[in-house]
Amino acid sequence: MVKALSFPMMAERQHPLIQPLLTWSDEALIKAFQEERDRGCYFVALYCRYAALVYSVLQHHGRSPVQVDYLFAKVWHGLFFSLDRLEFTPEGVKIGDEEARSLRNWIINRTATLIQEELPGIEHITYVLQDAPPPLWCYLEASLAYLSPLSRLVLVTTQTFHWSLERVRAYLEVQGETYSLEELNQHLEEGLVRIAAYLPPDIRQIYLMPDLASEESPTVQPTLEELFPNSVEEVGTHLESNPTDASIDNLLAEWERILSS
Repeated sequence: MVKALSFPMMAERQHPLIQPLLTWSDEALIKAFQEERDRGCYFVALYCRYAALVYSVLQHHGRSPVQVDYLFAKVWHGLFFSLDRLEFTPEGVKIGDEEARSLRNWIINRTATLIQEELPGIEHITYVLQDAPPPLWCYLEASLAYLSPLSRLVLVTTQTFHWSLERVRAYLEVQGETYSLEELNQHLEEGLVRIAAYLPPDIRQIYLMPDLASEESPTVQPTLEELFPNSVEEVGTHLESNPTDASIDNLLAEWERILSS
């Protein structure tokens, strides 16, 4: 068993957009999350409420600190994409056939389920919790879904896998698609602008511009390093020769496996 670890990064809890929400009930936060999808503060407030609990459960199961951080991010990734279907009932909460006496118990159950999964070796885990807190990572992934397949491909390969545009062009040529470097650079620049715009303004404010204290939409665009803070090993080099859309999906699946194994 690993020794007790101090929980990293809870700066969100002190943010003026989050502090008032910490007094809300779980049900009120979930309802607001479901109804106001252009705001990320409700999910961040839930994260602040239960993150320490999840982290404590994980670190008491003999995992290394690197694996704890990896599982921690996976837990919150799964919660983020499940909360839309969560219902409060007189008996507690439910999602389909999955029921629990409270939101707290449901989160613990989800955490316990992930603990049973086989984990990649420490040398294969590249996620850095300090660089990409789970709420930022979840909303970044959700924002990527709004980009065109080609923009997503250029953005992920260059910013996450650190491919050059020349390499992206060569990869697309193998798939039967021909683009100039100027066209690919345009997709890259447009993708960066759009993904920043698709991030909820309060998420940008909390994580990318924490010094801003109002709810006004920020006018300063985040940098590449702020949007893509993780440095990862180059993967996804050997892919099937399918049509472009399928190949793009395969490559993006490689990127998702950074946290989804």
